[in-house]
Amino acid sequence: MRLLLICLSLALAACAAPAPVTPGASPTAVAGSPTADPSTSCTGQPPTGQALVHPGWPPEETFELVPILASSELAVGQNRVLLSLLDDENNQLASPERPVEMRFYNLAADPAQPAVTAQAEYMPTTEALPGLYRAAGVEFECWGEWGLEALTAEPDGSQRVGRMVFPVRPTSSTPAIGAPAPASQTPTAATPQEIAAISTDTQPDPDLYTTSVDSALAEGRPFLLIFSTPAFCATRTCGPALDIVKAAAADYGEEVAFIHVEPYELRLVEGSPQLALDERNQPVVVESVREWGLPSEPYIFVVDAEGRVAAKMEGVAAEDEIRDALEAVGD
Repeated sequence: MRLLLICLSLALAACAAPAPVTPGASPTAVAGSPTADPSTSCTGQPPTGQALVHPGWPPEETFELVPILASSELAVGQNRVLLSLLDDENNQLASPERPVEMRFYNLAADPAQPAVTAQAEYMPTTEALPGLYRAAGVEFECWGEWGLEALTAEPDGSQRVGRMVFPVRPTSSTPAIGAPAPASQTPTAATPQEIAAISTDTQPDPDLYTTSVDSALAEGRPFLLIFSTPAFCATRTCGPALDIVKAAAADYGEEVAFIHVEPYELRLVEGSPQLALDERNQPVVVESVREWGLPSEPYIFVVDAEGRVAAKMEGVAAEDEIRDALEAVGD
């Protein structure tokens, strides 16, 4: 029952993460996979495939706070971590008035001392969904089991703590920060009718459909790429994420290209875009989803003039971090 309540109360995390898509053509080796390189693991040993019990951590102990990750791919290197926070009665606690500190533990090395500490920033999402806490630039030095401790202060000065254990992957399925961006041939459109065939946005910005990824790379032009399907999103965040991108696009003109790609193939039925389905009655992902290795959607990438990934944001993103990423590549 507790798991059901958490799933119902949190549309952005764990139980209802950003809408899943078919994995990329080169799926990521996850912690516990026999293909994961043991030399980069936290233990320095080949994976056993068995979860360990660490003193002071779930499932050995329970806590009055329940931290839930809303990031589906955390890997060795720098990461953007999204977190939701519940109390022991499944009430949402995220608010701009409640500061949260995140502490990350390399459980194989030392389950008692944090390896990384980050002051989380509250990030509003949509009116219909709870807010999240965000920490950028969280560095994981090895793959394996890590612990997350969330600490928050109450108005009376007391402190509440929650802990969870989560896997860090050897690599992410999406291109790493600083990696070359895949030269995908994403669709473009010039008329409202053509846009309707490749976008489920009910109020599309035509500028998001004039440039393809491969042409932006060939021109040496910085760009923002968003994979999102407003009409078929399972988490209700795809439309709002696209709206934030459109608001940012209005300030940049020709300086930066903005590209919206539907992650699923569409077909027009009586003038309305519908999902194309395969023989198993499942949505068909577009080729660029595989090329970029998407584990979920919505997903936003910012690519610099050198054609390298400068920022990536899984799930919902705030307007300030989108603008900060665009300013960095526009300098």
